[in-house]
Amino acid sequence: MKQKERYVEGFTTWLQVLNYNKTSIQTYPINIERLLSYMTENEVPNIESITGARVKNYFEYLSTLPSRTGQAYKLGTLRVHLTTAKLFAKYLRETGQGQIEVPVQYCGKTDYKPAILTESEIKTLYESIDDNLLGIRDRAILAVYYGCGVRRNEGANIRIKDILPDRNLVYITAGKNYKERYIPMVGQVKKDIIEYLTIARPSLLNKEKHEYFFVSYTGHKMPHQSIYERVKILLKKAQIDKPVGLHGLRHSIATHLLHQGMKLTDIARFLGHAT
Repeated sequence: MKQKERYVEGFTTWLQVLNYNKTSIQTYPINIERLLSYMTENEVPNIESITGARVKNYFEYLSTLPSRTGQAYKLGTLRVHLTTAKLFAKYLRETGQGQIEVPVQYCGKTDYKPAILTESEIKTLYESIDDNLLGIRDRAILAVYYGCGVRRNEGANIRIKDILPDRNLVYITAGKNYKERYIPMVGQVKKDIIEYLTIARPSLLNKEKHEYFFVSYTGHKMPHQSIYERVKILLKKAQIDKPVGLHGLRHSIATHLLHQGMKLTDIARFLGHAT
């Protein structure tokens, strides 16, 4: 298998960027290295040559291997390998490195559903937005949650004073277990935020008075549940059948930045990760 180490290293970095737990970051790459080594031993030259049939053969092979106790792999262990294989398939797809089919099922909850949008799907999502006040707010929602990569509650709690157009920054206040930080606001992201701030927000606010950035149609602070519902409406209009929420938008921008070559440390700082 050509460039096996590169795939394993890239998969590991991707897991770190998406903030998977330490156990997963340690275990999943080992599982994928085993999968790719099996393909190499069976003369599979590259990722494109990994067919669904070969993946099924690999899992049949796994089921015959002895565990540390000398007995066959338990079903739970096989499920972990299946989860890893499906996650690796997602990594390849979302980073534009190809696709592999994983036509394996075990009894229990093992079905995998992608929760990250591709760059073309993000474009389609923007194209589904209406040209009205709510549409201007929708663009601001995508600007904050995708363009700025904020967490669910961070976005809902942004205040007017946190928007710093002169410095091209958005200030994110310290939340529970999180540190305060500044996020760059440039290009189309800045344009969409400022357009909402100067045009749509005053009209939606009506006679209400408060400093929260996102305003509901009644003029009150827009809770994160309502922001989530707007995203679901856009997904439906764009005919994107993926269970993507506000956190999925955050994961999407992280994946896209990684694919575009941004360093892991810079992405972590952008997302507000402690490490």
